[in-house]
Amino acid sequence: MSVGVVAFVTHPLPELRTALRGIRETAPPDAQLAVVATDLGDQDATYLLRQYLRGRIHALDFERAGARGGHCGLDRAYQLVGGEYLARVDDTLEFQPGWLERAVSILQADPSLGCLSLVPPADYHRGRGRPRTVHVEPIEVDHLELRCFIAPRELVKHHECELMAVQPGGCGFLDYLRGDGRRLAFLPGLVSPRGVIEGPTGLDSCSVEAELPAHDGASGSMQRLEQAYDLGDDILLTCLSCGGSELEVLAARIRFCERHQAATGFWYELRCPECGELHYKDDFQFRCPE
Repeated sequence: MSVGVVAFVTHPLPELRTALRGIRETAPPDAQLAVVATDLGDQDATYLLRQYLRGRIHALDFERAGARGGHCGLDRAYQLVGGEYLARVDDTLEFQPGWLERAVSILQADPSLGCLSLVPPADYHRGRGRPRTVHVEPIEVDHLELRCFIAPRELVKHHECELMAVQPGGCGFLDYLRGDGRRLAFLPGLVSPRGVIEGPTGLDSCSVEAELPAHDGASGSMQRLEQAYDLGDDILLTCLSCGGSELEVLAARIRFCERHQAATGFWYELRCPECGELHYKDDFQFRCPE
């Protein structure tokens, strides 16, 4: 199986960062990932460029708002990534492990399927009393939600090269598939909408230490710790040396209350990719009860 994923992004950090990480963590390691970004700010564009230069994104394209009109962007997709199958997603979704392999296996097993969506169409209803299911068989529908779908590359290319002029400014992909005798289907349970993500404020929680809960001993506080940043993360913090807007997480260590040897938070070592300056950040989550 060879597959390319094109993510159409319109939201700034942290939604953008969380969406791309979710795709990378749940897609096969050999799947190519490209990003088409619409009207993002300078910080967001810089983040995407760094991801591209580090090899985490195969291709990167920027566009202005309204450039595609009503088109789904498939013309961009098959030019940016390779693969026998193309997946179009956006940055408002959360992906379950194996979503891409499962979808491609269904398309491979049934050549009559022209396109498989992983987001339910707006008029779709499960039916009264029908339970939610995961990894069920595809459900044939008349219309697809185009926020997240997968299709054979040859169908995408044929549509774009020969039939795009039929509906300028819009997308006639689904009409093309129906005219070609292909079926449309929706696969539930593998992709879901994601809520709004609150980003870090950039302030150390030690500045409000009086409001922190007291630790409850060595074992209790350790179980309640929540690590905010993972190694390799790019986080929105200002470099005090060059003014850069992002720092890379190099190390994370647990802070302890010396008196009780109970965990109270994390200490992070950060590096500015622009100038190489090292920075250090505390994230206190508990205070000493005495």
